[in-house]
Amino acid sequence: MSRKLCNRNASINSTLPLGKLLRLSEYLYDDKGQVEVSLSFDRDEAGFCIISGSVKADVTMACQRCLEATAISLLSEIAVKVADSDSDAEKISESSSDPLDKLEVILCEEGELDLLSLVEDELILSLPIVASHDNEDCSKDLNILHDQARDEQESTDSSLGNQSTIKGLEALEKLKQELKKNTEQNE
Repeated sequence: MSRKLCNRNASINSTLPLGKLLRLSEYLYDDKGQVEVSLSFDRDEAGFCIISGSVKADVTMACQRCLEATAISLLSEIAVKVADSDSDAEKISESSSDPLDKLEVILCEEGELDLLSLVEDELILSLPIVASHDNEDCSKDLNILHDQARDEQESTDSSLGNQSTIKGLEALEKLKQELKKNTEQNE
């Protein structure tokens, strides 16, 4: 299918429900929402098929601090060359001498490219490592516990600071008295 689209210099601008992307749904809080797909199909000067475009989706994931739902916006830019065989993949890799011009190469299995899997893979790769709310948007209970812990830490730090200051002054006083004794003995 990708060959036909490349031969026609076609493009796809469509939406699809998140529920159709089963592997992506495993990472989500729910599968409500849409994916916006915008792909262009072309051929490069060597005749290889190039797929470029973007996929966007607003998804809901579980916040890893409070375990409540949090909205995440995903955006992935796609730019790949399509190879029909391993030898084509090698030719594509060798065809560009400039490493900055090299695109990722994907291999069509049995001459067919599963565009839905390509879109799903790109969205999975764009998921955050850890999903979380901003601190102020996270659970109220969590924020209360965080504030209590900070207050306890501050009070512990201040009381330890006073004790260490007192101990330091006592040590200086003892040193002063010892120096005074030593001075008197030497005279």
